[in-house]
Amino acid sequence: MTHSLHREGTIESLEKDYAVFIYPARGYNYKGKGLNVRRLVEIVYQVGPANMIASTLRENLYSGVQPEAVLDSIKDGARVYTVYNSRDKIRNLLKLFKEADQGISIVVSGLIDRVRDIAAEAGLNPHTINLSLGIQGATHRLPPADIRQFTTMCGHAQVSPNLVKDIIRKVKTGKVDTWEGSLILAKPCACGIYNPHRSQEMLEDMSSQYMVTRW
Repeated sequence: MTHSLHREGTIESLEKDYAVFIYPARGYNYKGKGLNVRRLVEIVYQVGPANMIASTLRENLYSGVQPEAVLDSIKDGARVYTVYNSRDKIRNLLKLFKEADQGISIVVSGLIDRVRDIAAEAGLNPHTINLSLGIQGATHRLPPADIRQFTTMCGHAQVSPNLVKDIIRKVKTGKVDTWEGSLILAKPCACGIYNPHRSQEMLEDMSSQYMVTRW
């Protein structure tokens, strides 16, 4: 899924960031598969995502919505967007998905060599691969790379660079802690793949490196 391909950051940081989509195919397994999708979402909760949103409810993991409400909302055509913050979790998830064999398309985004290795460890052979070729054009108009590592975690660009800068300032001045700041940044993400665990680590790094007056 192309909107998850453009995440930026260091290799070390991206190794803790894997987006996973549960995606029925319209015209193929869209109708009559609500229970199959629900079973996969049960596995998602079992493994423990860093964040998630179901298309039928549009409430992320930190909104206060209970798993039962999310599961009850799943119906035919439901799509689920999740993100994980460890290689072990993503490997476990894919193994459980394979065992469950629900016939639903699964999309995994991450560093390509890591994803290939994880798929092999889970006994899976990816049949399609999309690659991000980076950002082309008037790149001087973009926010700095250290801000983009936050904003690109939302595939629909709903996390404002100015919000990121504001949260960094507030973390440095002690108005919010790094976890609270990460949840504020995750809230606008409509696709549910903003990873607050990774964001927390980046805020900790940035708050110790940069002066508030930088912006």
